Amino acid sequence: MSATAHSEELYGASTSRKLSQKLSLGPLASDIFPKEEQTEVAPFLRPDPGVLSEAIPVFFIGRNRDGFWVARDAEGKFGGLFWRKEGALRFARRSAGPAGCATVFPRGHVELDIENAGNPFIPWMAAIRHLLTHAMSTIMASLRKAARP
Repeated sequence: MSATAHSEELYGASTSRKLSQKLSLGPLASDIFPKEEQTEVAPFLRPDPGVLSEAIPVFFIGRNRDGFWVARDAEGKFGGLFWRKEGALRFARRSAGPAGCATVFPRGHVELDIENAGNPFIPWMAAIRHLLTHAMSTIMASLRKAARP
């Protein structure tokens, strides 16, 4: 199996910002938010034919915004979501067939834009995580409002 890592930067630099709020009672642990990275989604651009033969299948492997692993072929025919990097690599190898494939690990997020052929539970887990995050934000806002004199 051949593997190549495409090191060119395909997108703009990431920026980050820190969110914080101060209460008269002093900061609570929940008031200190981690840095929120504004990273662009990496495009699925196949390496130039001078770099990699068009006969070799190419898979993009990376993490999405929710932290799950994504494997997607360059042509957009199939891809999937996975718990672990090894699962994404195994999916790419099996999908490419016995001849193998090239893998590209782009910087930035890799979002699956086609039907998920990987772990069927991951989209559910992402939805639950977003729901819980929203619920906690609402609860914390209510507590902050109630704590104000």
